[in-house]
Amino acid sequence: MRKRMLLLLMMVAFVVVLNACGGGEAAVDTSPLAKTISANGNAQNGGAIFADKGCMACHNLSTEQLVGPGMAGVMTVSGPVYPNGVSYGGKLSNGADRTEENIAAWIRSGGQGQIGSMSPQDMTDAEMADLLAYLHTIQR
Repeated sequence: MRKRMLLLLMMVAFVVVLNACGGGEAAVDTSPLAKTISANGNAQNGGAIFADKGCMACHNLSTEQLVGPGMAGVMTVSGPVYPNGVSYGGKLSNGADRTEENIAAWIRSGGQGQIGSMSPQDMTDAEMADLLAYLHTIQR
C-alpha cells in the first residue's frame, strides 16, 4: 500500500512540475515583427490586394490550414499556426529569418515548404507594403 501511495505522489509531483514548465510545448511569441516595409502601407488596400491576387484560394484568415497555412499570426515572431508535424523552427519555410523583408521576398519568389508550394506573386513595392500592413491586422 505504501509503495502505491508513494508512486501516486510521485506521479502527481511530475504532473505539477510538467505543467509549471509549460507542459513541454514550445512557447508561442505573438510579438509583431518590426514594421519596416508595412510602416508605409495601407491595411485596407492590402485587404483588397489579398483578395485580388487570389491569396484566399490557398490561405484562410484564421489559424486553420487551407492549402497553405492560415494567415492568423503570420506577422509575429513565431509565425502562423502550422499543422501537426510541421515546424520551421521559428523561421520561414525557406530557412530565412522571420522579417518583413524576407516575407516579402518569399511572397515574390515563392517556393516549396513542408505543406506545399507557394506560387510567386508579382507586386510593386507599394502593393507589398499594403499587403504586409494588412497581414499585420490578422491576429491569432
